[in-house]
Amino acid sequence: MELPDGIPAWVVTSDRLGRSLLKDARFVKDINVWGAWQRGEVPDDWPLLSVVDTPRSMITVDGAEHRRLRTPLARTLTPARVAGLRDQVTAIVAEQLDQLAAAAAGDADGTADYRTAYAFPIPMRVIGTLLGIPTAWHDLLRVRFEDFFSETVSPDRKSAAVLGIRSMIAELVTLKRAEPRDDLVSALLAQEGEESYTEEEMVGTLLVMIGAGHETTVHVLVHGLRALLNHPGQRRLLHERPELWPGAIEELLRYDAPVATFFARYATEDARIGDAAVRRGDPVLLNYLAMGRDPDRYGPDADTFDVTRRPQGGHTSFGHGPHMCLGAPLARLEASLALPALFTRFPDISLAVPDDALERFPSLMLNGRIDVPVRLDRGPA
Repeated sequence: MELPDGIPAWVVTSDRLGRSLLKDARFVKDINVWGAWQRGEVPDDWPLLSVVDTPRSMITVDGAEHRRLRTPLARTLTPARVAGLRDQVTAIVAEQLDQLAAAAAGDADGTADYRTAYAFPIPMRVIGTLLGIPTAWHDLLRVRFEDFFSETVSPDRKSAAVLGIRSMIAELVTLKRAEPRDDLVSALLAQEGEESYTEEEMVGTLLVMIGAGHETTVHVLVHGLRALLNHPGQRRLLHERPELWPGAIEELLRYDAPVATFFARYATEDARIGDAAVRRGDPVLLNYLAMGRDPDRYGPDADTFDVTRRPQGGHTSFGHGPHMCLGAPLARLEASLALPALFTRFPDISLAVPDDALERFPSLMLNGRIDVPVRLDRGPA
């Protein structure tokens, strides 16, 4: 494919090839391997720059350095810590259901923006609780991360978002150093030795945690609403058999992956991927959205949403191999609580506009929608 400014890249849409590449040591995350980067062909105002040139973290390195940067986070973001958030997530979901109802009741047409009132605040509040982010920062972080991922904002606005996010993270670290609490940032700061982070690595790690920890789950909750409204038979099945919800969340992640195209791996040598001759320095992007609909992997009905589907080996929407998403259990917990609660509280919820009228979020990386107006009841007959 051709990226903005005519920069070429390969895109993998096959699940089999994608999984293979994600474990292939010839393809690395180091941006300095990228030929166009080395040659100075990537302009300073490139719209994708913020997602390819990020502070050093576990998503920018491989091998021993990746293990060094991943280990402290894996040691603190444990299954027990995630499981311990269940009651807090349940309470947050209940509060946001009330907020969604209040937003609809306060609107002349009885509509509310589901994304703003429900899909965004749940993951933002959860990641805020986990990291100890002040509640007053949440709305500003939402705006700045939307600008960070958007490919249509002006270069000045993009730069302001990047600098603003880094400044907020640096301030958060300063706060936790001065007053450690029972949160993940304080736990990371308390670790010492060879695996401790530099200042840049701490900023990079928290940028990934906050960005991936809320933005992708926003889209999961939006896609969950859309998928079940567009497939009423599947929704009825979940109502009749609520034990299917965990599998339904996995099917949702496969069917409508929140990360559409992940940046990027760079070839350290000439290589062949399927029928493609990839040259040293070429960037290779993984299209998780296409991989999740790959008929060679999921069969001829790969485009069908089926909450009873149980593919052997699962899906790749959280990645595969050494870089597989550490936050996957948290995203699953949030979706497994937020979506059933939504349809229990508002069984007549519906989109206020046709599904195909929902505007896509302007990002090659993220698969999302901007505004999602809903009505919570059937209205007058």
